[in-house]
Amino acid sequence: MEEGVEFKLLNNPVEILGDENGFVRAVKCVKMELGESDASGRRSPVEIPNSEFLVECDSVIMSIGTSPNPLIKSTTEGLEINRRGGIVVEESTGQTSLEGVFAGGDAVTGAATVILAMGAGKSAAKAIDEYLNDK
Repeated sequence: MEEGVEFKLLNNPVEILGDENGFVRAVKCVKMELGESDASGRRSPVEIPNSEFLVECDSVIMSIGTSPNPLIKSTTEGLEINRRGGIVVEESTGQTSLEGVFAGGDAVTGAATVILAMGAGKSAAKAIDEYLNDK
């Protein structure tokens, strides 16, 4: 299997695999199950050995963090950023100042609720679909 970018999720490895051109081709996942209860009665996820599988894809939308990445401003020419470091978007669509680039959630608002991020994602998904269908 090709080397990918490794992320830690619930203390288990997840890899994003690329093709020969550096484009995303798949996400390597691991099946989980609930382990034994701890002292508080809470059960934590535990990796199922030898349960790796691939989900083929051509894009990955990262949804992690609680504040805008400060590198966005210095690495993404033409992307409008507000004074708090959030990405400036059209509120109803998530469209940024760059054509075909959409954003939502904490990268736009800073730390907020999951419900707000989900709503932004739903609005952006509709706008992305419309954008792509118009091409």
